[in-house]
Amino acid sequence: MNYAKLRKHLIALASLPKTDSPVISAYFDFSDPARAAVTDFRRWAALTRQTFTGQARRDFDDAADEVDSWIADNRPRSAALFARWGEHPLFLAMPFEVPLENHFHVDVVPAIYPLVELKDRFNRFVVVLTTATSARIVEVNLGAQSVELLTERPALRERIGREWTREHYVNHRRDRTRKFVKEKIAVIESLMAKRGHNSLVVAGDSRCVNRLLEALPAHLRERVVGRIKTGMTGGRLEDVVGQAVDSFLRAEAEEAHDVVDLLVTAVRAGGLATVGVETTRRALREGRVGQLVVSSALLHEEREELVRLASRNDVPIETVQDCELLERNGGAGALLRYALPGDWIEAEVARSRAEVA
Repeated sequence: MNYAKLRKHLIALASLPKTDSPVISAYFDFSDPARAAVTDFRRWAALTRQTFTGQARRDFDDAADEVDSWIADNRPRSAALFARWGEHPLFLAMPFEVPLENHFHVDVVPAIYPLVELKDRFNRFVVVLTTATSARIVEVNLGAQSVELLTERPALRERIGREWTREHYVNHRRDRTRKFVKEKIAVIESLMAKRGHNSLVVAGDSRCVNRLLEALPAHLRERVVGRIKTGMTGGRLEDVVGQAVDSFLRAEAEEAHDVVDLLVTAVRAGGLATVGVETTRRALREGRVGQLVVSSALLHEEREELVRLASRNDVPIETVQDCELLERNGGAGALLRYALPGDWIEAEVARSRAEVA
């Protein structure tokens, strides 16, 4: 599963029409103990089926059996499954290489917030693992390595004492180093531009990391969210990518809180922003939201409705964990693309909420 496919699946799930048949949303973490997730799902299904009668119960049983059959034959690190039977059947299985929490839900619409949170937290980024002689430039897509480009520095021939003086040799070596760094930057720039990356993590020997960072143009330097200064060998690639993911997640969490600060500041200034579930819901329905900001602590029903409205129109969503400031201001808000006449009334209410922060 990659970022682009997840985005398409989210739009499709958010737009899924309601029917009389229940939709099972099942999130599994198959890390040790692997069987616990399967056992928990079967216990949940056995209890939940008792809440249905007639055709709805038969449809639920068939959907649960389909999920059970898939997890019996497949065991990725984690997975999200959606199943519905009846007149408009659905089955969608999404395996991942990142952690998920076990969570099972049934309703007439899918529960998609865990996917939204996953998409937000594990965005694509580029990690550069650099040494004096080579650079491995890796795209990390939903926490897993997906694209790798390798550049190597050409060998420097020993010519001292024959055609070159030592000064000529040193100058040539410096020129080759500068050229090699420029080649690395060109590859990084091309990859990030073509695939729409906004973040960069640089790892490797301390001197090589510093040299690359100093040479980066300003527009790339401002995208650096992590620096991992450690010796790097090919056998440690997986470990370094893991450290890069941790570094990226810390930067993403800080960015989420920065967005909340921006949201509240805009509300206080009477700008293009609003806070609170009701005003945010209205703005989403009217197509005026540039970015949705939602707390993981928001009530399930409200959280699901807001992310479903945003996902239908591919509106960017910032999910925020453990943010008292956002929770005190309604648990949700939006940066708006434009205002409408009469918005000042709701803006006054939003400002009064923000003042308690």
